[in-house]
Amino acid sequence: MPASEEPEAIARVAFLSRFEELRRTGGLEDLDDREMGSPWPVFAKARGGSKRPRISVIVCVHDALEDLRRCLVSVARHLTPDAEVIVVDDGSAEPTAGFLTRVEASTSRLRVVRNQDEPHGYTIAANLGLRAAHGEYVVLLNSDTEVTSGWLERIVACGESDPAIGIIGPVSNAATHQSVPSVRTGGEWATNPLPHWLPVDGMGAVVAALATRERPRVPFVNGFCYVVRRRVLESVGYLDEERFASGYCEENDLSVRARSAGFQGVIADDVFVFHAKSRSYTPEGRKRLAKRNYASFVEKHGKETIAALVGELEGQPPVAALGERLASAIADPRAFVDAIQEGKSDPLRPVFILPGLARRGSGGSHSVVQEVGGMRDLGVAARIAVPATVMARVEDAYPDRLDAFVPYDDEAALAELMADANAVVATHFRSVSLVKRLAELRRDLVPAYYVQDYEPFFAPPGSDSADQALATYTAIPGQLLFAKTHWLCTVVSAAHGVPVAKVSPSIDHEIYHAKGRGDGSSVLRIVAMVRPRTPRRQPLTTVRTLERLRRTLGADVETVTFGCEPHELAQLTDDQATMDGHAGVLTRVDVAELLRSADIFLDLSIYQAFGRTALEAMACGCVPVVPSAGGAWEYAQPGVNAIVTRTDDEAVCFADALRIARDDAARRAMSAAGRETAGRYTVERAALSELSVLAAARLHPARKRSRKLVRRG
Repeated sequence: MPASEEPEAIARVAFLSRFEELRRTGGLEDLDDREMGSPWPVFAKARGGSKRPRISVIVCVHDALEDLRRCLVSVARHLTPDAEVIVVDDGSAEPTAGFLTRVEASTSRLRVVRNQDEPHGYTIAANLGLRAAHGEYVVLLNSDTEVTSGWLERIVACGESDPAIGIIGPVSNAATHQSVPSVRTGGEWATNPLPHWLPVDGMGAVVAALATRERPRVPFVNGFCYVVRRRVLESVGYLDEERFASGYCEENDLSVRARSAGFQGVIADDVFVFHAKSRSYTPEGRKRLAKRNYASFVEKHGKETIAALVGELEGQPPVAALGERLASAIADPRAFVDAIQEGKSDPLRPVFILPGLARRGSGGSHSVVQEVGGMRDLGVAARIAVPATVMARVEDAYPDRLDAFVPYDDEAALAELMADANAVVATHFRSVSLVKRLAELRRDLVPAYYVQDYEPFFAPPGSDSADQALATYTAIPGQLLFAKTHWLCTVVSAAHGVPVAKVSPSIDHEIYHAKGRGDGSSVLRIVAMVRPRTPRRQPLTTVRTLERLRRTLGADVETVTFGCEPHELAQLTDDQATMDGHAGVLTRVDVAELLRSADIFLDLSIYQAFGRTALEAMACGCVPVVPSAGGAWEYAQPGVNAIVTRTDDEAVCFADALRIARDDAARRAMSAAGRETAGRYTVERAALSELSVLAAARLHPARKRSRKLVRRG
């Protein structure tokens, strides 16, 4: 007798109600599914009540929404408790103006100053922000930038190192004399695009690791990230919007005026801020404006004065030595890994704690094993600690990666094997308490949590399991949280007011690929994972949809299921064709072979925090059908490489699956696009992104102070 719909209905109602409540309480109620899956800025609550902020971050914007999204997300994830954010909207159209309205409504940490009427221009907008700011340090940050871990702390440390310092700038990939590794290429200012494998956070970590903190003095500081101490503004006034309303040279003018008043300009050479370069003007438009404003700048201060200052800057290139070290450090991934190690005597040695293992693994354990393996291939002594009782399952699921596993019998044994580790990573809410106790024993450890899903969704509200899961995200003061989809980062940040670093997902392309794919079959094959023990994956809905597709398409379709034992599937259906098409519990290699033989992969889960198997299906040339709720937006482009469907409506799921089943041309195009998409997600890039956030956490100014306190004690 087929199973009741009740477990799935209960899970669906529970998820939707809790998710909608989270959206309301987190200020995200106006976001649609696609927007939830895009970079979205979630700001932690400010501390200190009405106390004056020490830092004001001002972002001036005119349209360029996607740049602005990335900028504000990076600011939100790396914002200090004593900072405020002011966005000056200089006449943006929808959707940028609407985006800012929703962001402002979601947080008390950000204010929007609107300049809808003429006159417009960057310098006019910047002065509006400067006048609205309350901070002792005021940061003018371009909207086409991304900041990195510890940036504000290091900028303030630079400013506090000498009372004569009045203006501060970081290093960047594209910031004239502050550019690294190269200042110029072919006679033009260098833009230094990052290697495809290197995330922005990784560049921030390697700059912090290699910097000598010489803090070179300079006559000019580039305006892309321009930090002014309040006493400079009180002494010399604001930007000159009469001469430089459109921007270009406005920061040079303020630098010269500050210098004349006795203040020094300095480069914080341990801070990296990525600069995508302005999209507001074409390169020709930028050159024309820069030339015109430079002439006005020279006229204002005198040709000889400016020539002398430029000669001073050119004669002593401020970050040339750092650039040379960085060029070697980012030449390839192995060089990068060597560079981010904080001294050869103390290289990064993370231990990931996997508290259990499903038979033949699961999506979460596959991620951990792949990425720890990738770290080990890069020369990092990363390990996975598992209870000794699950080693038999480890040997069955991951025979090619046994070298990465270390078993432990009890908590004392786990603490002992952690003796030479310097970072410990929870991979499930049930391992966070272990990480907390280990971090209490060893304050020099970096405690981290690799968030694989939002586990409070798994259990009924108020249950012991749900309460335990809810407590894990803030259980350890200063813990690093990271996740592989923007949706999951947004959910956790909105629910708990904590930043969550974004890392890259991984696909093992040695296993999941389209080589040898059998595209010549005339019979359409649709596959699906079915796990009756997990109602949120909607196993009954999945089976019924497959059977309806088979009845509708007849002999032209074959359906195959996997992921559970035959007797478990029999609880859902008495259809003999479904039972005959069941492949059982498969290894990763078996799953890949099945996906290479298939045309469509069906995932009708209520939601997916990531949806690993759908991306693996793409890598194998199989078109996935994925839920609109959740993190599949990380890679799914509706109608381009995937079908995105509303899985709360079975009729819609069936109609969407039937449409792509009947459209051979669309499937071929989506299969090709999906293979291209999946190719961007490599184990190496994922491993490097996790190493980047772990290294940045070790190098963070607050952690370095904590470690010094421990060593003195």
